[in-house]
Amino acid sequence: MKVTKLKYQKKDPSRVNLYIDDEFFCGISLNTLAKENLYESMDIGLEDLDRIVLNELKERFLTRATEYLLKSPKSEFQIYRYLKNLAYKKKDIWYKEDISLNWDMVFDEIVEKLKSYKYIDDENFARMFVQSRIKNRPRGKIVLVGELMSKGISKDIAQKVCEEEVVDEEQLLKDTFEKKYRGEKFDISNRKMVNFLLRKGFNWDLIRKFSNNDS
Repeated sequence: MKVTKLKYQKKDPSRVNLYIDDEFFCGISLNTLAKENLYESMDIGLEDLDRIVLNELKERFLTRATEYLLKSPKSEFQIYRYLKNLAYKKKDIWYKEDISLNWDMVFDEIVEKLKSYKYIDDENFARMFVQSRIKNRPRGKIVLVGELMSKGISKDIAQKVCEEEVVDEEQLLKDTFEKKYRGEKFDISNRKMVNFLLRKGFNWDLIRKFSNNDS
């Protein structure tokens, strides 16, 4: 096999498209170009290509995942989902479809690196999420646990964080009711009010206690 063309990318001149035997193989950085001492008409082996594409993809996926995390905190599950979607979108753009890669291993390595940088921390993510919900969109522990689990947070972490962050669920119920009904008095015989609180994750005992305290 030969390197038949090295073409600078129009949108990103810091990268070069690598062609092997007149077919696009993958995009590479100028650092890789220099490090691998690549040049047109150069003979190249499969092991060299595997190493080049693996290192390039790790670097590009790590950069994109980091940028994604900087916009707002994400759970480990959300990052895995993002990486898988990105791999699908960049097929035939960053790499050839028939390239042989263990994607699970690649993504595991990227996620572990992000965790070592403290960019991914499911417990910290869960705390920030719950704190934001309590402040802006209050709801009970049951719903909060469910929301966290839907974002890939383990049940154990979700329950632990909710127990620690939701110190006064009675006050949280009151805040939730007042945010919705502003100034109205709670009436336990009002099915609409009761169903609203149930949907927000408050159990019947808390609702009944709220009714007694509010009467």
